[in-house]
Amino acid sequence: MCTELKLLTLEEVARILRVHRSTISRLIASGALPALAIRSCMRVRETDLHQFLDSQIGMSTGGRSLER
Repeated sequence: MCTELKLLTLEEVARILRVHRSTISRLIASGALPALAIRSCMRVRETDLHQFLDSQIGMSTGGRSLER
């Protein structure tokens, strides 16, 4: 069984979430968002991004709920 592994750049993740790249870097540094270091480049697996988003559903952010 061949499963395609999709890796996203930090810029792509930031664009998807509509946040600054530094926000993504902070999430990775805190351990909230797993990332892979390939040589000197950081990549986020698409599946890890989906899991991160699923974990954020219903969490309060300044009085509003994060929902898809």
